[in-house]
Amino acid sequence: MAPSIKQQSGFTLIEIMLVLVIIGITLTVAIPNLFPSDEQLTRQESERVLTLLQVARDEAAFGGRIIAAHVDTDKLEFFERDPNNRELWNPSNAPELRPRAFANGVHAQLTIAGNAIAAKDAQITFLPVGVSLPFELSLASPSAAMTIVGDALGNLRFKAK
Repeated sequence: MAPSIKQQSGFTLIEIMLVLVIIGITLTVAIPNLFPSDEQLTRQESERVLTLLQVARDEAAFGGRIIAAHVDTDKLEFFERDPNNRELWNPSNAPELRPRAFANGVHAQLTIAGNAIAAKDAQITFLPVGVSLPFELSLASPSAAMTIVGDALGNLRFKAK
């Protein structure tokens, strides 16, 4: 009978170090995305709001109806003018235009024709042919700010710094 060879089980030091290096690289890439800075958060929120405003503009133009974006300091809501009663605004039934709260710490201020608008009256109106009045929508967090500009033709862009 041949002597049995005893096999060792476990990990070598090189294998353990390789796993630790892989974990370190993964954390280095993932942590900035898990905890975005105020600037990153403000930029992401501004891009999301710009996209929503573009959707509202397109819905108004292609649907032939009037859509309003009501801007509060901490949320954005969309309404459509009732075709039977010009004084009545109904919440938009488009799924893309459901009410949305701004990201935590991000607040908005709407300026129309150079005048800051109070939150209760802050509304951007998209007509089938463009925007009713040019506007600037500023989104700000404690250490960053971005501004979305809309002209009378309905063109939307970020304001250059």
